[in-house]
Amino acid sequence: MQRGFAESDVYHWGPTKLGYWADFKLFLTPVSDAKTQVYVQTSGSMVRLGPTFAAHGGNYLEPVPPTSIEQYRIPLKIGSALGEPAMPPLSPPPH
Repeated sequence: MQRGFAESDVYHWGPTKLGYWADFKLFLTPVSDAKTQVYVQTSGSMVRLGPTFAAHGGNYLEPVPPTSIEQYRIPLKIGSALGEPAMPPLSPPPH
């Protein structure tokens, strides 16, 4: 996978998972001494369909709507880093 892109569990080209890129903004709100609410706002989400064949190189990118699967990866990683055992696992759709 190219640097800066993560494999998408939602967006595919045939059997191949596409590279997914987006800007994420996190909002953390304390709920209690032991709980924090995490809200993820996504913008600029796109997938990499492949390289461009122009002289300058680069990627051919296609804008796509954000998905809850891609957004949930961030709170899941935060919870894992904090040792939170009660977070539901990621359940991507079957492909």
